[in-house]
Amino acid sequence: MDTYRLSVFAHLFFSILLIGLALFWVIMRIALSHRFAAGEATRMLAVAQASRWPHIAVPYKWRLPLPWITWAVIAGVWVSGILIANATGRSPWIEWWPKWAFVLMVTVMQALMTFRVRPGLFNLQLAALLATIAVSAWLARIG
Repeated sequence: MDTYRLSVFAHLFFSILLIGLALFWVIMRIALSHRFAAGEATRMLAVAQASRWPHIAVPYKWRLPLPWITWAVIAGVWVSGILIANATGRSPWIEWWPKWAFVLMVTVMQALMTFRVRPGLFNLQLAALLATIAVSAWLARIG
């Protein structure tokens, strides 16, 4: 498998993981808000955010807090995307500016949610990720 195909596979893989992480937070927010008062639900979301992963088979000191897992996935998306851009030989920085705008939006939202739970951003981040994928598919078809 060449670098381009491997990069595309990695990009799709990391994108699916990122959507899954965003969906996890949306589902947790909805489930906790139906069961508990707003303050208690936010406190429980903070407990979930502070949890370390993977929760089994890895010594505790090597486990990463959940937001840093998300940062690792975002880094994978960025690196694989840049590798794809370099492999195509086109100028994706200019041609793909709508995608980069959404990617930047997702990255900024993750920065805001890294150290403090912000339930109001969960739906917005998921929507931005889905919009990024839709724009990416559209740009790939026209490009």
